[in-house]
Amino acid sequence: MQGMGISSKTGFLYRHEAIFVFVIGVLLLFPCIWCETSITGQDEYWLSFRTPMETLGHDSWFTPWVNGEPRLKKPPLLYWAILWSYKLLGINLFAARIWGVLAGAGLAACSTLLFRELFKKSGILAGLITLATLTVAIEGRRAMLDLPLTFFTAMALFFAIKWGKSGRQGWILLSGFSIGLSFLVKGPVGMILFGVACFSALFVFRKWDFLASNWAQVFWASVLVLAVSLPWPIIMAYTWPNFLKIIDSEVAARGIGTIHIGSPFSTIGGAFGLVFPWSLILFAALMRSIWHFREDKGKKDLWLTTWFFGCIIPFIFIRSFARYMTPLIPAAAILCAHWLEQVTGRWKTGLLRVSISLLALASASFCLFFIWFGRGVPMAVLSLMVVGLMLWITFSRKDVRVVAGTVAVLLTFMMGGLYPSLGVNAMPSDLDEIVGQKPVAAYNSSQPSMLSIRLKRSAIRIRSFNKDDLRTLKNLDGFIFVRESDVKGFEALADKLGIFYKRAGQFKTFYSRQAWIRFAREDATAHDWKKAVEKRSLANLRPTILYYRVKPHG
Repeated sequence: MQGMGISSKTGFLYRHEAIFVFVIGVLLLFPCIWCETSITGQDEYWLSFRTPMETLGHDSWFTPWVNGEPRLKKPPLLYWAILWSYKLLGINLFAARIWGVLAGAGLAACSTLLFRELFKKSGILAGLITLATLTVAIEGRRAMLDLPLTFFTAMALFFAIKWGKSGRQGWILLSGFSIGLSFLVKGPVGMILFGVACFSALFVFRKWDFLASNWAQVFWASVLVLAVSLPWPIIMAYTWPNFLKIIDSEVAARGIGTIHIGSPFSTIGGAFGLVFPWSLILFAALMRSIWHFREDKGKKDLWLTTWFFGCIIPFIFIRSFARYMTPLIPAAAILCAHWLEQVTGRWKTGLLRVSISLLALASASFCLFFIWFGRGVPMAVLSLMVVGLMLWITFSRKDVRVVAGTVAVLLTFMMGGLYPSLGVNAMPSDLDEIVGQKPVAAYNSSQPSMLSIRLKRSAIRIRSFNKDDLRTLKNLDGFIFVRESDVKGFEALADKLGIFYKRAGQFKTFYSRQAWIRFAREDATAHDWKKAVEKRSLANLRPTILYYRVKPHG
């Protein structure tokens, strides 16, 4: 591999490998981000898409808006970025999701840089493993807060390591600036996780004297953090008197400080699941680090281990999703890469083969599902070929970097090519022509999820139990979309309110419920699935959405 300039420190690829990994990341995460049927979630289509849309309609862009009111629960950096791309490229999925692609590719580049800085050799494997995790393959295709947060946190740690080695103030100022940006993405989460990683490094590497002798640089970096992160919340608190109350309610909703039964185990399991299919290798790397913790050469692995476990602890005390722990991925990817490069023999070969075989089994089942039901057959067949290639490479003991790259390609084929062919969140092609410029609303749900991005304006949510929403419904002169299960309730409510309503049409479509893999109608039974398998048709598993023309009487 030296001829390719990968191992040689004077080679072209070695000197530019972070850029190389970034470009590869963009190419892998880019496919199908413009598709309505690509992987999504409620926070994306109901908040990330709609907030910049509504903010565009207000004179004061400094305050994000959604659902007709200020969006104060989360800082605005991602919403500002999407708003800017909406202005430049128009309101569309590509403009919203390109930031997830860039954050995912940037995170892989960060893993590469961190590995290089720690171990003074090529970090391509760490970058490829980052791209070859299921979490990055999914979140890198969505307009969500978690990957941008992780990217800025990882960059802050890279700059902090550079500062710790050189003592140059510029590096710690860059670190402080990155942490300030992480706050503007998702509040203090990035600061907390960065702080855990830094204190772990101080403890493991005994850098207390260095910290004390450079306290002035730390002070000015802290001032920069505050200068970047505080203006927005201070202005919001001044502009909107209920800002602090909203933040308090958000903290209470997360259950901060309360341990729930089983949460430590589910949290740890979720952390390992973030890096599937590398979870077993991560476990082995963590155990090796703990076993050799007294050795000087194992201190860097020990730091990565304390960083990993230290960052898990806060999530035991918070109601959260596994994706909230995405900032753990760089530590996990670097540990996996270092273990794979250091360990030889049967342990390495066996664990790598088991890990890739588990991915191959899950991927083959996924592909066969699509082939059986006649969805995306060419892409499914192509994905199966990549599965076979991946197994051959793994069992032939090829370079582990090639294995990781093949895994990343396979995840791209499945998440970026095969999954969109299922038709989740698909809508009639002429729906925007039917609706025209009339206001639109969704009743007791956020479905159809892609309605706002298709119409390029924010849909209204009407909740049957909310008095303000009922007043909105009573005065609505437009269209309202209702799931079939809510039809009786909606029509009874419309009669009670005395509004005019008329069925304008209906369509069947899958939509994800909580998890992207759950897409069938809510009341589908095992018998329904059995019939679907026998008939090789998913048609009867699709929920029905009706839409009504509504207007006030008179």
